[in-house]
Amino acid sequence: MNVAILCNGDFPTAPQPLKAFGEADQIVCCDGAYDTFVGKGLGICAPIIVIGDMDSIGNSGAVRCIRVAEQDTNDQTKAFRYVRDKWPEANITILGATGKREDHTLGNISLLADYFESVCNSGLQDFHHASAPVVCMLTDYGRFTPVNRRSEFASFARQQVSLFSMTPGCLITTEGLKYPLCREPLPRLWQGTLNACLGDSFAIIPENGIVIVYQTYQPKEE
Repeated sequence: MNVAILCNGDFPTAPQPLKAFGEADQIVCCDGAYDTFVGKGLGICAPIIVIGDMDSIGNSGAVRCIRVAEQDTNDQTKAFRYVRDKWPEANITILGATGKREDHTLGNISLLADYFESVCNSGLQDFHHASAPVVCMLTDYGRFTPVNRRSEFASFARQQVSLFSMTPGCLITTEGLKYPLCREPLPRLWQGTLNACLGDSFAIIPENGIVIVYQTYQPKEE
């Protein structure tokens, strides 16, 4: 099952995140994003659930609204937890999580590590290949995927790749990237950025930690 979570950042416009809407069996909107989604008139047929503290929603129409009043987590996390509880083995794609405010953008991206860790700890799934991640984030420019063991990524020559270590002391090895790593830590966010793939695939091998992998989309052919 494929579930798309729409957050209240910049609404996606690129083909890749818009395609995720069309492939979703269920769409879960954070409450502030629902009005924007409806206003786009995309003609999406998947059922919609709106979740959050309901402080930012206008006319909800006939959709199902689930109020979560606690303020210890943001609406993205509330939506993720709801999806995991209701559909434990769903593949989750997070959309509209970046833009508008840089602090929200950084927070939403870093939360991927927490979400991935919770799925791994559930014992319901085993992850060896990044072609079908259980949770990822699509923006208008690329894809973020968390991994915690050797993971193979389909790619293309000169694809821009950045790595963000989310666990102190995690040692990272890479294969197929222009600037290789061999059991090296990345203690600062910038240290694994601006790499590139050499061919049609690459591998990331983290030891004792979670790494968020960012890949840009393939440019359109002229």
